[in-house]
Amino acid sequence: MTLAVTEPLPGTTAAPPNAVTVAEVVGRIRGAITQQFPVALWVEGELSNCSYPASGHIYFSLVDERATDRFGQRLVLPCVFFRGANQSLKFKLTDGLKVLCYGEVTTFESRGQYQLRVLRVEPKGVGALQLAFEQLKKRLAAEGLFDETRKRPIPQMPNRIGVITSPSGSAIHDILSTLRGRFSIIVVPAKVQGEGAAAEIAQALDLANRHRLADVLILGRGGGSVEDLWAFNEEPVARAIARSRIPVISAVGHQDDWTIADFVADLRASTPTDAAKRLVNEQQAWIDHTHDVVQRLTEAMERYLDEQRQQVDALSSQLRLLHPLTQLDRYLTHTQQFQTQLAGTMRYVLDGHQHRLEGLAGRLEALSPLAVLARGYSITFRLPGRQVIRDASTVRPGDLLETTLAVGKVVSTVTETAAEALEERA
Repeated sequence: MTLAVTEPLPGTTAAPPNAVTVAEVVGRIRGAITQQFPVALWVEGELSNCSYPASGHIYFSLVDERATDRFGQRLVLPCVFFRGANQSLKFKLTDGLKVLCYGEVTTFESRGQYQLRVLRVEPKGVGALQLAFEQLKKRLAAEGLFDETRKRPIPQMPNRIGVITSPSGSAIHDILSTLRGRFSIIVVPAKVQGEGAAAEIAQALDLANRHRLADVLILGRGGGSVEDLWAFNEEPVARAIARSRIPVISAVGHQDDWTIADFVADLRASTPTDAAKRLVNEQQAWIDHTHDVVQRLTEAMERYLDEQRQQVDALSSQLRLLHPLTQLDRYLTHTQQFQTQLAGTMRYVLDGHQHRLEGLAGRLEALSPLAVLARGYSITFRLPGRQVIRDASTVRPGDLLETTLAVGKVVSTVTETAAEALEERA
């Protein structure tokens, strides 16, 4: 394109006869650009000056960091990403991000500049979904949504389990077949794939909390591609899990599938079946623990009752011993024993005294005058004084005498003594 420009004569202000209008210049530039860039194309560059106004459009510049203009400035291509085109964008455009932009080179005539009207953006070197995943993960982690301290414990013995998933998917059948017969189950249906799935999942979580439908929620679906599982990587779902007052188990895809929901949830299960099995195992472990506690408590109570029975028996024995009748019986028994012992002692003592008495009696008998009398001797007393007569010279005729024999007594009057007779004979 060639424009003829003639300078005005010095001292004059009249327009040269071949001058063109602004509209003509702008139109020729637009035509030249359209001729050079007739179709959309991919443009590589680094994002700069990213702006997100309230209109929903995204404005930014693509910078070529490897080339400069004649003044040494980096080359910049202004870009506009209209709201209607950016709704499917999964990640956030940030300054410094290297991207590939697909769009049309157009002119912004009111400002007299050219721009790239962007239709699609892909991050360079990494997939858009992966970048969106990392961006959201980093942002939510910074907010503390992944912190273990905010996560709620999963109840060991829930009465009712809520399952948020597609009612026609494979996940619901796996979960129900594992949980059936053990728990009360309520299914909150939600779309788990495709457009609008994230909004339905978030609504289902809020609904379950608003009506307190369950004691624990299983949020899940079966395996699939990254795109199939993407609803569980969206921010509305993460926010709904975080504000849930009911503990949430995330059970999305297979063992190697990790989603944002897994990081925010109170517990991550590798599969929907694994989530159900964990609840069953927790229940069984709690039942086993309860049985063990009951068994140990029963044994402890039996030991305690045995000890108490033994103490009661001991106290009963003591009480029986302290009962007045028992005391009286014991005292009576002791008295009888004492009486028996006393009687035996007395018999022993009396027998000893009797033996001694018999011995003394024998000795006395041997020394007794009666024994002498029994051998034919006698004792004579002078009456009335009863003086013993030992010498016949002490007796005079006419004295009254009493003679004691072995048997009986003889009273006599002295007529003659042997001494007198001897004298007369002499």
